Amino acid sequence: MAENKTSTPELRDAFGKTLLELGQENNKIVFLDADLHTSTKATGFKQTFPDRFVQVGIAEQNLFGIAAGLAFEGFIPFPSTFAAFASRRALDQIAISICFPKINVKIPGSYCGIPTSRAGGSHNCIEDLAVMRALPNMKVADPGSNEDLRQIMRTAVATPGPVYFRVTRYAVPELFGPGHQFEWGKGVVLRPGSDVTLFGTGVMTHFCLEAAGILAEQAIQAEVVHLASVKPIDSELIVQSAQKTGCAVTAENATIYGGLGDAVSQVLAEAHPVPVYRIGVRDQFVESGGIEELFALHQMTPQDIAKAALEVIRKKARSEQEAI
Repeated sequence: MAENKTSTPELRDAFGKTLLELGQENNKIVFLDADLHTSTKATGFKQTFPDRFVQVGIAEQNLFGIAAGLAFEGFIPFPSTFAAFASRRALDQIAISICFPKINVKIPGSYCGIPTSRAGGSHNCIEDLAVMRALPNMKVADPGSNEDLRQIMRTAVATPGPVYFRVTRYAVPELFGPGHQFEWGKGVVLRPGSDVTLFGTGVMTHFCLEAAGILAEQAIQAEVVHLASVKPIDSELIVQSAQKTGCAVTAENATIYGGLGDAVSQVLAEAHPVPVYRIGVRDQFVESGGIEELFALHQMTPQDIAKAALEVIRKKARSEQEAI
């Protein structure tokens, strides 16, 4: 797999641009920083709205405590830090001070998953989808492209209560045109198919589309479904697609435990059991290394997704044969 060389800006660049636009439209938006605004691309907001930029420093528990206080006063705070520090270091503050009272805080989790690259295990975060998905009252989204992120941020501002969304340090080709709308609990079929469903979230949806192309060369028609809304999840679309294809692969830039793969599997286990294979990081921390090298090491490339699809198709065929 070649190094990521797309000319499309990284998602964090789209985050910084959209944050500035939202700040211009709504004077209730306040950005709280944990000494990372140059990495999270919030510099433009700081320069344009210095009175609404709060530098908390490397004190993530305080970051979310202050955000909760501002939300109680009617502001819309964006407490920003790396996903690792939000889901690990400040989890108690997020759970008790933000989720428990259902207050209006929007949490961007940056540097998530494999593309954290050489930052190592302390900064790499693969468990944030699982952690945030488990918190009551928290909505969770993982955008698949820049336009998807822009629409998620706009929807988050209009959504009462806590929201967590990922901002991956990675660039993928655009999935959607300017008319795209994000809706909580709704997925999107990006490519119809009849043989296997590839359920993707975040940047892995692009990998699913590449995998579908690989499978098409073998006369296998893969349906690609993008599930940016991880919680709530589109149970109806998941079941409809699985009923049509009879097997599925899930792909997430995160651990396979507790995130998208488990969410999809839970839906199908209750409504329409089919063979499922989960693509993602398995039970281990992510090493320091090149981004594409790490995707390959953890068997998360488009080729790995295509290989998993062939396996679940074989399982489907065996099950059908045994039922005869």
